[in-house]
Amino acid sequence: MAYRIRKKNSQDNGSSPSAPPPGTPPVPSGVDTLAGKFSGITPSKNAWGFAGTIIFILLVGVGIVYHIHSKKVARESAAAALETKAEQLYSRGQQTNGPELVSAKKLLEQVVKDYPDTPSARVAPLFLASIINIQTPQDSTKALEWLHRGLDMNAGNMKLLPFYYESMGLTMMSSHQYDQAIAMFQKVTEFPEKTLADAALYNIGKTYETLNQPALAIINYKKLVKDFPTSPWAAESEPFLMKNGVTPPATTQPLPLSPQK
Repeated sequence: MAYRIRKKNSQDNGSSPSAPPPGTPPVPSGVDTLAGKFSGITPSKNAWGFAGTIIFILLVGVGIVYHIHSKKVARESAAAALETKAEQLYSRGQQTNGPELVSAKKLLEQVVKDYPDTPSARVAPLFLASIINIQTPQDSTKALEWLHRGLDMNAGNMKLLPFYYESMGLTMMSSHQYDQAIAMFQKVTEFPEKTLADAALYNIGKTYETLNQPALAIINYKKLVKDFPTSPWAAESEPFLMKNGVTPPATTQPLPLSPQK
């Protein structure tokens, strides 16, 4: 009926119905689209407009992400440059407690302050604590503050945490906090990748030596030699073991003086 009415009206107006433009989606007879009612835009044009809006939004999003990433890379590069310079100064000054340490300390503090979200800032407290321990070995309070701050900054970082716990153990050991030092060294041995575990076992043994508890020192030295036979720390522990009647397995094999038969 709708088709007949339109045909009759077109005949009355003296004009013939025109075919829809090629490519226009078919519209059911007698039904107007929202676009036709309110804007007069055909569905195909409306779809293209919608697609264009989506593409524009995506491009803007990509641009924002790229800008953020570029800014992040620039910040990390700037922090790394300061860290590298500080490490060079640290290397030159640590043996003599020279003025280079003062300059290195300032650069590392700048890294933590200005670039707190960078990898360099997560490493800086280790160097800062070491510098303080060199400059004022009698006062470990500030060094421990930096190390605790580094632990907070590296929560869940399985690669860096062993270094922080080892450094805390050494700092506590030097300030005669022996029980706390042993606890820190034991944490180092519990990490699955065993980073610094050989050094930690040696330091546990050394702490027990200081406490005049040779039996406990021997237990840790024997574990060190057993688990890490090629470690230089194992070689360091051998004199104490031999002095106390324990023959450790050889950590190195001497070259033969003559061909073996």
